[in-house]
Amino acid sequence: MSINDWWRDRPEERYWMIAPPRGIVGDALSAPKASEGHRFEWSHELVGSTEPGDTLFVWDRTLPVPGIGAWGRILGPLGEQPAVRHGGEIPHWRMPVSDTLRLASPITLSNLRRIGAEIVAVRDELEASTDGPVYFPFIGSAERIVPAPAYLSKVPRDLVALLSSRFGFEFAL
Repeated sequence: MSINDWWRDRPEERYWMIAPPRGIVGDALSAPKASEGHRFEWSHELVGSTEPGDTLFVWDRTLPVPGIGAWGRILGPLGEQPAVRHGGEIPHWRMPVSDTLRLASPITLSNLRRIGAEIVAVRDELEASTDGPVYFPFIGSAERIVPAPAYLSKVPRDLVALLSSRFGFEFAL
């Protein structure tokens, strides 16, 4: 299996969302690579598709109300490292990242649900114009939108523009 890199010919599509278990990214994205004896997991394989200069949003489950609480940049270069798991070494992607910066006001799940119809519209439009999976960061209906159960997901530029216009942060789009 391989990643459906629908964004490859769209240089403006430089955004990702990570959902680390403890809300901390660390100094690098790190995830198991698909390999012999290790299954393909798209949210792990996406690490290999990130590029230096890309923006990384952080979904923080440790906030009083979970939400997008920080952001940072992908630094690179992409590499591999072995990690010992279950008594054996498993190859891992490793992509260095910058320190993350906290958003002055996190974009909470309740904030996102208030604009859920607009988020779902962005997702539906992207899915309609793309063959294959899009790895969108949110799943569910407009009223029940939740973050995708994924380590890393792809945030389309149109979603960044929507969030920026609704919640007052600015990124060069």
